[in-house]
Amino acid sequence: MNTYEVEELTALKREPLLDYSEHYCFVISEANLSYDIVQRGLDKNKDNPNFPRAGLMQGTRQRAWDALNHLCMAYSAGNPLDELKDFYPTVLEYWEVYAKYDRLFDDSPEAGGRRVPHLDLYDFDYWQALYLVCFGLLLGHSKLIPRWAPILDYENDDPDILLETLLAPFVQGRAAGVVYTRNLPYKKLQKVLDAQPEKRPALMAKYLDEWYTASRREGYYEKHDCPGFTGYWSYEAAAITWLLEIDDSSYRDKFFYPAELVDYARAQYSMPQAAEQLQTGRAAANTACPRSGWWWTPAQFASRREFAQGELMPDFPSSSYGATIWYWDINQE
Repeated sequence: MNTYEVEELTALKREPLLDYSEHYCFVISEANLSYDIVQRGLDKNKDNPNFPRAGLMQGTRQRAWDALNHLCMAYSAGNPLDELKDFYPTVLEYWEVYAKYDRLFDDSPEAGGRRVPHLDLYDFDYWQALYLVCFGLLLGHSKLIPRWAPILDYENDDPDILLETLLAPFVQGRAAGVVYTRNLPYKKLQKVLDAQPEKRPALMAKYLDEWYTASRREGYYEKHDCPGFTGYWSYEAAAITWLLEIDDSSYRDKFFYPAELVDYARAQYSMPQAAEQLQTGRAAANTACPRSGWWWTPAQFASRREFAQGELMPDFPSSSYGATIWYWDINQE
């Protein structure tokens, strides 16, 4: 993605509180440094059985965190949304690599039998999980959403209501959410979800009015005085607006609402269109491949492979993900 000098950032930034030196340069430099160091470490040590599993896990986790911060910063800084869309699959890849090494660490004696989620939905990791899913939907990557399921599900026992609402149209067989794992501000969206369509705009406007104050227990609250600040945005409000096809004309100019992302998503697909595209490119295990090309499944890490039409789609019955569903890869190169 493009990087900006101070004059460019001042002219383009979407987040008015963003400071060039304290925020922008810090986040971008940390991310670029992380990408370089972690990749060199992987190239050198990924096949070394004696290298501590904790080192690989911690390094790839930091890179995944930094990539999400980079994505958030790019939105706040005013980067074109096409650039964010192009970068998003890389963010997902970094999280998948981290998940791989986190599982290897958990399976090793180094973990001492303790297993923790890749993203703890009861902790500050929650808003990271939410941002990752929201960006995927709003940047036109609904076909990639199933790949988040094994990352979010790992060692998280309680399905979160808001996340499951966002995932359900795009990931087959999801269980309904049972709890708001982080409560406020997100639980306030339940009124929007339960309301009749004509009442949703006013309720979403109220949610945005209360969003920042209700977020006082979240990790991003009052973060604008810290180097890692990437902007104050209610990405979940944008994703739900798109998902439920809410008319946002009455609240699109409110603080914290990333209206450009909603416009960008709507220009590419509606929720039903996005879900239909995904469903037409799926095949269950032990069925004939419906179309020659590259396919992948969230039931197996690094599963992407090429199939011929009529070839039997493999099954991974021991996968912790659940039923093996194969998805058509949007990248056929």
